[in-house]
Amino acid sequence: MKFIKKIVVGVFLLGSCNAMALDLEEGNHYQVLPENVQFQANKQVTKIFSVNCPFCYKYEKSVVPGMVKNLPSGVDYDAYHISSKSPFGAEASEVLAVAKVLSEDKYKAAKMALYARIHDKKAKFTSGDELIRFGLSQAGISQEEFNRLKGTPEVKQLLAKWDQGIAIAKIQGIPALVVNGKYLINTKSIRSMPMLDEMILELSKK
Repeated sequence: MKFIKKIVVGVFLLGSCNAMALDLEEGNHYQVLPENVQFQANKQVTKIFSVNCPFCYKYEKSVVPGMVKNLPSGVDYDAYHISSKSPFGAEASEVLAVAKVLSEDKYKAAKMALYARIHDKKAKFTSGDELIRFGLSQAGISQEEFNRLKGTPEVKQLLAKWDQGIAIAKIQGIPALVVNGKYLINTKSIRSMPMLDEMILELSKK
């Protein structure tokens, strides 16, 4: 996805530019998601991602920290890991959901370890069970604790919420940025971090 590479590079080349007034255009800067794809997330920016996606990893390191730091007052951030991207996307989602239910630190540890192994070390998992064991070990979660939690309503509800992003990923690919559960940012239109901040600000008011 060349436009993802373009924004990752562009945010650094132009990140120091001053934000300018932006006249948002539907179809150019963003699109309104079909009603059957929209989800409940008012005053929130949601990233749809997968640890199997190299561009999601680039966003995680290069775009998300600054974006979250500059979110408008009252606007939150969340990320939905989708289970549909192979290999072993469902197992990755399950590990991440259990970790997130336990703590944000465990979730981050598992996520970044999976990213690094898959994309930095280029080490493929041979099975879903191997991925699960690795993710749990990096997050400090025992197999027993994982087995106990993975079937709980809290984890199942989180997985179902995350998989609302599958339909969105089919529209533009991932990573995808959605504001208020309704407005999908056209990432290829982003030219700088200040521009992204302005887009989020304007769309959050809709």
